[in-house]
Amino acid sequence: MAVPTLYILNRNYSSWSLRAWFAIRTLSIPVNVIPLIVGNKEIPDIRTKESDIFLAQAGGSGKVPSLHVRKPNGETHVVFESLAILEFLAEDHPSLWPADKFERAYARSLASEMATGFGHLRNFCFIVKADYPFKVAEHLYTPAAEKDLLRITGVWEELRSKAVQNKETDKGFLFGHLTALDSMYSPIIFRIRSYKLQDKIPFPLAKAYIEHMFNTPALQEWTKAALAETEILPSCEMFPENPAQA
Repeated sequence: MAVPTLYILNRNYSSWSLRAWFAIRTLSIPVNVIPLIVGNKEIPDIRTKESDIFLAQAGGSGKVPSLHVRKPNGETHVVFESLAILEFLAEDHPSLWPADKFERAYARSLASEMATGFGHLRNFCFIVKADYPFKVAEHLYTPAAEKDLLRITGVWEELRSKAVQNKETDKGFLFGHLTALDSMYSPIIFRIRSYKLQDKIPFPLAKAYIEHMFNTPALQEWTKAALAETEILPSCEMFPENPAQA
């Protein structure tokens, strides 16, 4: 079978790319990764006519991530959107969802909530290189953003409190082993660390989960690659006039 191709954007800025890549990397699924790098002289930013033309190679949606897979008849099929890619991967890797149907339904509900919600917390731009003291972006930590953070980390605390009870199967992830839900939440790990939100979290197991996730080989590899990038996307920076640099 032909090795699939995963199109991603700059690692420093693309939280959606990370979600699909994290599962693929952690499960050691063979894949060709093609980074579509923007933020250079030719394409200075995203959401421009030039970037739209450039990103069209990822597929009809013109967005990343997108996974190009070869069908039995030789045609290429494009799977786009992070959650859809994770569902596609789960067809051959069913452990990406919990085995119990009620836990599986809960995980899917939470993944969908992450995909569509938490807009106030998303105001803290995803930038791997960012390392700001809390006070710099404190104005964004509104009651609504606090609600988002406590909802997410409260779920982490709940799931980890159950997972740790089974020491034989617990690998440090939300359901013990890696699931698609860990992938969906992975960008939040960077947002919490980049803007020093750890002290706003009252849940000890959730804090331990943040450290576990950040130190996984996949997130360490992603971080290293992101730090090596030199491109700057003004529209993705928290402070465009003073972009975050490693």
